[in-house]
Amino acid sequence: MTMDDQTTTGMPNMLSIRAAQLFREHQLEIHKRTDFVFCALLLLQWILCILTALWITPYTWIGTEYEIHIHAIAAFALGGAIITLPIVLAVVMPGAIITRHFLGVAQMLFGALLIHLSGGRIETHFHIFGSLAFLQFYRDWKVMVTASLVVVADHVLRGIWLPFSIFGTIANTEWRWLEHTGWVVFIDVFLIAACLRCTKEMKARANRHAELEGTNAKIESIVIDRTMQLEKAKLLAEDAGRSKTEFLANMSHEIRTPMTAILGFADVLAAQLGKDGGDKISIECVDTIRRNGQHLLEIINDILDITKIESGRMEVESVAINPSQIAFEVITLLEGRAKSKKLELDFSFATPMPETIQSDPVKIQQVLTNLIGNSIKFTESGSVHVAVRCDLAGEFLAFEVVDTGIGMTSKQLSRLFEAFMQADASTTRRFGGSGLGLRISKRLAEMLGGKILVESKPGVGSKFTFEVPTGSLLGIAMVSDPEFKHDRRANSPAEIGKSSLVGVRILLAEDGKDNQRLISYLLQKAGATVQIADNGRLAIEALTVDGTVNGELTVPPKFDLLLTDMQMPELDGYETAQRLRTRGFSKPIIALTANAMSGDAEKCILAGCDDYATKPISKEQLIAMCLKWLRDDYEVIRSDANKPVESEERIALKKIIAILPETSTRLRRALNSQKLAQLSMIARQLEVVTAVGEFSEINSTAIEAQRLVKEGSSIEDITTCTEELCWFCDLAFAEASEKLYGS
Repeated sequence: MTMDDQTTTGMPNMLSIRAAQLFREHQLEIHKRTDFVFCALLLLQWILCILTALWITPYTWIGTEYEIHIHAIAAFALGGAIITLPIVLAVVMPGAIITRHFLGVAQMLFGALLIHLSGGRIETHFHIFGSLAFLQFYRDWKVMVTASLVVVADHVLRGIWLPFSIFGTIANTEWRWLEHTGWVVFIDVFLIAACLRCTKEMKARANRHAELEGTNAKIESIVIDRTMQLEKAKLLAEDAGRSKTEFLANMSHEIRTPMTAILGFADVLAAQLGKDGGDKISIECVDTIRRNGQHLLEIINDILDITKIESGRMEVESVAINPSQIAFEVITLLEGRAKSKKLELDFSFATPMPETIQSDPVKIQQVLTNLIGNSIKFTESGSVHVAVRCDLAGEFLAFEVVDTGIGMTSKQLSRLFEAFMQADASTTRRFGGSGLGLRISKRLAEMLGGKILVESKPGVGSKFTFEVPTGSLLGIAMVSDPEFKHDRRANSPAEIGKSSLVGVRILLAEDGKDNQRLISYLLQKAGATVQIADNGRLAIEALTVDGTVNGELTVPPKFDLLLTDMQMPELDGYETAQRLRTRGFSKPIIALTANAMSGDAEKCILAGCDDYATKPISKEQLIAMCLKWLRDDYEVIRSDANKPVESEERIALKKIIAILPETSTRLRRALNSQKLAQLSMIARQLEVVTAVGEFSEINSTAIEAQRLVKEGSSIEDITTCTEELCWFCDLAFAEASEKLYGS
């Protein structure tokens, strides 16, 4: 017999066993309940017998004169004797077969006693039939047989020796007891038939209940199995998502690291060729390297963006921004690209504009840059016009980008927002691109609560409309002719190139030899003194008195600034920054990393870095970032003035309190979305930052939050601890701000 056969034959047996069990349970419940009813009935009948003996018996046994009869004592004594044992059994053995039979016998004996006390009155004989009907509640025909035999025995014995007590007359026919027995049997036939029918129905109900339980168990098993499969699929999907994200992050790092050297040395070579008057072919070769390197970098950025969006790791801000200023800056950024193609790029306001709206400035700028850049890219001649209008009723802004480009057919429009898709293959060959830009823009617009609409005709041009909600405009001023703040000179490469890092001592922690040469070359060209450490351990040794990781930091510090890669052997940049901050290093630390995934910037800042730059970084960006964090100290170096420098303690305090509001917000966001692993990571970073100084409450609460998450405590406990941690952060920020800057 196969396993399937055993299962098939075994299933009915299991159902039969369960049905029998359910039947017995139901039957026992009925027996116990009926036992209780008969106990109450016996007590009531005992009282009734005593009353009968007191008021009815004298008239039936003596005559018309009333007096207390000896039967009153008999009613009390016999009645008590009849009920005692059955009630004890009902209490001690409820539902037992012996209890049922004793209760049935007791009930019939009470009937006999009532007939006797009433002097055989015909009305009391009906007590027998009522008692048999009550006994049918047991659904046990054997109890009824026992009770009926008691009735027959009573009628036979008393009919022979004491006929007056049962028939109400001394004269008695020999077979009169048989007549009474016949009526009892007649009633029994119907009651026993009803009893058997009820028992059959109970068994059928038990079978249906067992089948229903079996069906429910099977369904529950299927549901559990499906749930486990879904949970497994979910875990596999999450693992796949994490693996995908980690893979892209690693690939981003591996590609960006050599791209830093490629683009950096291409810039160096271009500058050298321009200075020395290099030949045309060499200049064109370098330009080709730079252009294709930049194109590759744009593709990497697009892939990372779409990955962040589709994995739900892209976060959206909602802050007060100036939309007119953002649009103007995008136009200014792209006007050089339009001029290179001899296109007219103009900009206008179709309606008065709000001074501020509530949205995400980075996301709006990214969408506008993509839409306008696309129009410039696919327009050979003519113009690209950008118009902005505000719909007050609908509370949204519409950025309209209209070009005179190649246009698209309806079929091409239907595929426009698909990943890695352009209008068609010829478009890809002719204009290049990854086909991700518009998909990213559409998803970003949706994340902002807006949308992108497209109208296009082949050979005529296209119109892209980017609608974004403004938030409430109540109380916001509307401006017909916005003014723009833009200082091209301050941010231009030429202006930055004039800046100097003469006298600045920089420690560069970087394990890549090519990047070591490039970054140190750029910094040295700007006048800085640069020392290189191949990893974090060597960087800490370079900052200590005795040249070991365990030594004390030099006072004053040997270096004015630390530039560090974040992925290095032996000791990475995160641990390096944490150890230095713990030991009181207060000089600027700038992270130079090829990681560009969501959360990487925050991770660097919470580790103790002051700023974060993604590789590849241009010479202008590198120098500008150094100047940004060295501005005060650098002015002291250049002017040789006696300007007082802030104490190490004050500088460290400033840097810690600067991250507290953002950290508090990130903690609450992680708690609300129940991302406990992320919450624990933020708490860990907060623990490291606040390991020294006057932040003991934050430090100890951060440790407690990590413990609760690690031990799988209830969400209520984690919520309470996290709220307390956020409260300590907010309080410390307020108190430290008061201490540093006053009221």
